[in-house]
Amino acid sequence: MARPMPRPISVGLILALALALSVISPKPALAHDACAKAQPAATGFLANVLGAVNVFASFLPTAGTVEEISCDDKFDEVDVKLTREWLDEHEDEAGPTDPSFNNRKANPRSNAPRTFAPCEDGLAAGFFPCDGIDMLSHVSHEELGTTFVNDIWGWTDPKTRKDYALVGSSSGTVFVDISDAKRPEVLGMLPTASTSGGSSWRDIKVYEDHAYVVSEHSNHGVQVFDLTRLRDWDGTYTTYDVDAHYTGHGSAHNININEDTGFAYSVGARAFSSQPLPNTVTVDDGAAAGEYLASGAAFGPPPSEVGLAGEFAVVDDGSARPAEGCGGLVGFPAGSIAIVDRGTCPFSQKAANAQAAGAVAVVVANNAAGTITMGGSDPSIVIPSVMVSQDDGNAIKEGLPASGSVRANDPPAVCGTGLHMIDINDPKDPTYAGCLDDNGYVHDTQCVVYEGPDAEFRGREICINSNGLSYSAAEGVNFVSITDVTDKENPETLSVVEYGGSGYSHQGWLTEDQAWFLHGDEGDEQIHGVNTTTRVWDVSDLRNPVVDSVFTNDTTSIDHNLYTKDGLAYASNYTTGLRVYDVNDPGSGLEEVAYFDVYPENDNATFEGGTWSNYPYFRQKGVVAVSSIDRGLFILEPSTD
Repeated sequence: MARPMPRPISVGLILALALALSVISPKPALAHDACAKAQPAATGFLANVLGAVNVFASFLPTAGTVEEISCDDKFDEVDVKLTREWLDEHEDEAGPTDPSFNNRKANPRSNAPRTFAPCEDGLAAGFFPCDGIDMLSHVSHEELGTTFVNDIWGWTDPKTRKDYALVGSSSGTVFVDISDAKRPEVLGMLPTASTSGGSSWRDIKVYEDHAYVVSEHSNHGVQVFDLTRLRDWDGTYTTYDVDAHYTGHGSAHNININEDTGFAYSVGARAFSSQPLPNTVTVDDGAAAGEYLASGAAFGPPPSEVGLAGEFAVVDDGSARPAEGCGGLVGFPAGSIAIVDRGTCPFSQKAANAQAAGAVAVVVANNAAGTITMGGSDPSIVIPSVMVSQDDGNAIKEGLPASGSVRANDPPAVCGTGLHMIDINDPKDPTYAGCLDDNGYVHDTQCVVYEGPDAEFRGREICINSNGLSYSAAEGVNFVSITDVTDKENPETLSVVEYGGSGYSHQGWLTEDQAWFLHGDEGDEQIHGVNTTTRVWDVSDLRNPVVDSVFTNDTTSIDHNLYTKDGLAYASNYTTGLRVYDVNDPGSGLEEVAYFDVYPENDNATFEGGTWSNYPYFRQKGVVAVSSIDRGLFILEPSTD
């Protein structure tokens, strides 16, 4: 089951990734399976000999081979700051009443919180390097209930007009009300659906007031959360449960949603590492709220994917063991879901008695660890029966009264690590729609209804994909592909284009006229020793995209995620923070116009800390939420007019 988890209290950070190798036919690397550096290539006579006899290949590489550098400890140098050490140190030195301390605020007599700090003389709060960007507020790991922050997205409530930051972490998704951007409120967390493997990565997108969450955690699937539930926050840190759970794939590195069509695209997805149980019992409320995996029965109909809902009720047959339901039930509330203990009589007999009393479904609580497929035969049984484990059965019973449902899980879809397409037009009932895996691993994608300059494809649904197969300078492992996914059953690849100086094809975003694609490569700074680099692709011909220019900033950090809005690009570049570029005329080049460095320690081309991503699309004009791996959440305000 995926039970709600308590708020994290440990300060330990254990982040490890498994390096997967295949000797005979290496699989495309997961997004962060391994780093790679090009080895000095053997050339001339030596290369010819090695190539001819294929001997000692692992010792003396020929041209084009790559030395895989383990990234098992990619984030092992992250020094997580659970509290605001920068503010504490400043107070210790000067004290909160010192004039130099109060000068950080726009008005020293205002009631703005201590973490509001305008950018003055190149610094905010006397600590964070900046230019043209003020810090409206900061939310620490301790306040978020996290120890490692990754991706971020946002949502504006169409009814209340409130803005919320949706902050990904290794342990779940945190909801933060930033409607008063100087005084954010942390509402609580939706815990991860799985706790094994790939804990550093989580990604969130929104459609029709629902959040869709994927993770590199094994067997995670896609969590669906109705964001309108945040309106009912009671003022305390809340542990939320899901409203739906798509299990057509297990882990996934990322998810993109085309809000114009109602389709989600999981990328870098993997199947379940083991076949999941076919059914889920969901408890909606009370102490047992959560999801519980369940087996099925050889008799009666299986649960449907829509499911059956009702109040849970433990059966009573009036015997010495009343909860086993071996006799006629006493006082059972018709229309409820019967909870029955395993023991002494056949499963089909229990189900028949529950059905006769008006039950809509039966949940059998096992009397041992795990579950089994319940045997038996009775053609008169027309309600579904499932079994949960002993521990889960006890938890459900102890949490009553409660309501909930019994439903079938999504059948695992057959799709590789490319575009795993999911129909989310019914937000709480996501269904598998199609797959495009012709081009191997997709690390990130943006899918749009195309209205750009290529007239042939206007009105079509187009995805522009960053395909990173390996951290490598070798040919054929890093490229950008463009696909037409209008027909989900018959998607078409329009182009696959490699580019010079690649290291790892990571992420990109279209300009608003859809004529240009701004693309980041996460490996080129380390592998090629270049400064922070953004490639400007001319995508006016979708069948023949070309790199028009390369913008190299004067910073040295690794670029990560980038988004465009109103002629600006908001780029999260690990150790140099949020960088804002003018992209009004990409054909003439990009220009940095503002920045805020959330990692002042250094500007190294490393993964030791800094910003993972940002979200610039809130109702509040100019407000940008920035996730910081080591310091939590920053709410920033660029002054770029």
